[in-house]
Amino acid sequence: MFLQRISRIGRVCATVVTLMLALVPVGFCQTTSNQEDEQVSSETIEEIVVYGEKSMTQLRVELHRAEDKVYTLFNSLNSDDEYDIHCYLEAPIGSHIRRRICRANYEVKATTEESRRLLLGLPSASAWATIQAKNRLLREEMEALVGEHPEFLEALSEYSDANQTLESEHQRRCEGRAILCRR
Repeated sequence: MFLQRISRIGRVCATVVTLMLALVPVGFCQTTSNQEDEQVSSETIEEIVVYGEKSMTQLRVELHRAEDKVYTLFNSLNSDDEYDIHCYLEAPIGSHIRRRICRANYEVKATTEESRRLLLGLPSASAWATIQAKNRLLREEMEALVGEHPEFLEALSEYSDANQTLESEHQRRCEGRAILCRR
């Protein structure tokens, strides 16, 4: 028993010493002369650039950032807050898998009102018809803003480029696979 305790204390001490040595900086006693310092500072250092393949997740994040930029800019420029578009994660009915959904305020309002009326047993107008009519007006609003604001056009272009990059990369990676490839 006594020998086991001494052995355990020895292991603890060895572990402590090892950890302390790990904290000591390497090259602790090395010094450089002035000549070596001047030689190192006068040499030019080449830049090394490494290009790696982006993951599909990274490409999706870039797409979402570009989309958020478009909608933020659109929301600040449009004439009516009813057309403001917001994105969030939502799980469809019957699923726990959340997806990114972007909806205009009028769409949220129309579907909410229709749901409320259905729950109360009141007659309701079709939210779908209302949304389709407003979608046409939203498109017209966006087209007008593209002509008036070059920064909005640039944001749309960045979004389109990010979307095209994601789609082409998805096709390249999934080409020839018999099993479905995840988007």
